[in-house]
Amino acid sequence: MHPIDSAAQAAQNLLVHLAALLTPVGGTAAAIVLATVLLRLALHPLTRSAVRTERAKAALAPKLAPLRKKYADDPATLMEKTLELHRAEGISPFAGFLPLLAQTPFFIVLFHLYNSSKIGGRPNALLSDTLFGAPLSARFLAQFSALGVSIWIFAGLFAALALVAWLMSRRSARLLALADPPPTGLLAALPRVLPFTVLISAIWLPLAAVLALLTTTAWTAAENTLLKRGMPTAPPARR
Repeated sequence: MHPIDSAAQAAQNLLVHLAALLTPVGGTAAAIVLATVLLRLALHPLTRSAVRTERAKAALAPKLAPLRKKYADDPATLMEKTLELHRAEGISPFAGFLPLLAQTPFFIVLFHLYNSSKIGGRPNALLSDTLFGAPLSARFLAQFSALGVSIWIFAGLFAALALVAWLMSRRSARLLALADPPPTGLLAALPRVLPFTVLISAIWLPLAAVLALLTTTAWTAAENTLLKRGMPTAPPARR
């Protein structure tokens, strides 16, 4: 059996058991939310490590300022010297990406679950499960022309995703304002725009995966707010 099929079969069994326990509060949809939350709890140490790395980078600002002035006209050398400083301080450039990368297998398996008519050689019972009457296997683009109940469920989830993305984008903008000097051009735009890319992903995903995406995105926003308490989010007042 292919590894992803084995993982999908294990995930199906887990969701079926969780759905049975959570039947009074949403069944399979609630099981997907709970499974996503359990995953994020397991990844919490990686997130804490990423935040510690971010704090360490912020503490290096006084050492980076002279490098920026010295190599202002030589971005390649500035990048090299910055990385050297990070290595000397034990700061990993990849720490911030680990929580995101670690979630990828979860979404691959979830997508496979709601994109396969059979799991382990048997009919996929999960395909018949719904959220407020909308099949969890439904996709936005396939349902758009029908304007049935599914499209309104998707609209609600997209609106919630957009709100969370807007809050994360605002925080990114405030953090960018702290840089000395503040970034310009693409470097300034990317942190503001990236939170909204979840909406592009959601257009192509089955409803079950969109529900998990909203759960993990909201978790990320709340987790960052709690873990980054005390970190400045506005530039100091000028005297």
